[in-house]
Amino acid sequence: MIPFLMTAQVKEEANGCAKTLQTARKTYEQGRIEEIPGLLDECLRGGFNEQEKVEAYRLLTLANLYFDEKEKAQESMLKMLKIDPEYEINPVVDPPEFINLYKMFRTNPVYLFGGMLGVNFTRPNVLMNYSLDNPELTDATYRMRAGYQVGLVFEFYLSKKISVQTGPQFNRLSYEYQESKLGFVTENFIENQNRISLPVTFKYEFNGEKYKPYIRLGAEFSYLMSAEANVERFDSLNTEDGNRGVRGPSVDLSDQRVSMNWSLIGGAGVRMKDVLGKGYLFVDFRYSYGMWNIVNTENRYNNAELKYDYTHLDDDLKLNNFMLSIGYTVPVYRPKLKKRKKDIVY
Repeated sequence: MIPFLMTAQVKEEANGCAKTLQTARKTYEQGRIEEIPGLLDECLRGGFNEQEKVEAYRLLTLANLYFDEKEKAQESMLKMLKIDPEYEINPVVDPPEFINLYKMFRTNPVYLFGGMLGVNFTRPNVLMNYSLDNPELTDATYRMRAGYQVGLVFEFYLSKKISVQTGPQFNRLSYEYQESKLGFVTENFIENQNRISLPVTFKYEFNGEKYKPYIRLGAEFSYLMSAEANVERFDSLNTEDGNRGVRGPSVDLSDQRVSMNWSLIGGAGVRMKDVLGKGYLFVDFRYSYGMWNIVNTENRYNNAELKYDYTHLDDDLKLNNFMLSIGYTVPVYRPKLKKRKKDIVY
């Protein structure tokens, strides 16, 4: 019985504060602005829900501005922004003095943090062919293969629309290579790389409320953790001897690869609000253009297993990547005045 009575009392108080807010609205519209602080005071201490508090502090800020109570206006505006840091100014309803005060506050997130995962496709960019056969007559072909990436995201706003984004990532990259040579050998070669990378990109957001498209441009720095190849060799001999081949365990390519590399990055995506919790869901597409040869040219001929068992020599090549990711970030707000009080003019 007691819990029921307590619940009924809470509901009654909530309904009473909702009516108080309606009364405060009408009072403001009728020009009896001096009554606003007294009307709202009790329910601001306890009774309003979050949405009602935002509107109440807005009315209180307007009242304080009307009476040129600048410090009180700053205080009530700050309390409003702490409850709803994503408050959007409406030039149709919000008066100029309210908008000017709002602009004096830092309203962008201090930073965002979260994570992402996705799929990638590696596209080799051949710089020069090498072969145990005549490299000028090579029929070598490269094909993209699917990999994946997973990582953390940290984003820092430089202005309302421009931010810098970074965060460590783990990348699994893969591509396939095939070549016929020496008149009877066909080689199939699949390389898999594991990399730790750190992309740093500048992001520009376009206007939008729930959905905000964006573009990005930057660079990615990566460190090779491991590289290995699954290689098969098929020998097409005469009919009497038939065909034969070589296939063994994966071959370690670490000594044949450079450990550090970097890429240029361009991309676009869309950030979605109010889809999942209080954070932002985003879909991101990037293209990275490899800048350095991945092959350690000094060790090109040093892997005896590749050279003699599989007749393989690495071409000089860079790796480009298409990446599609989905991620989630949570904004962290710390609203505050951007200027000293004495510099503020309404």
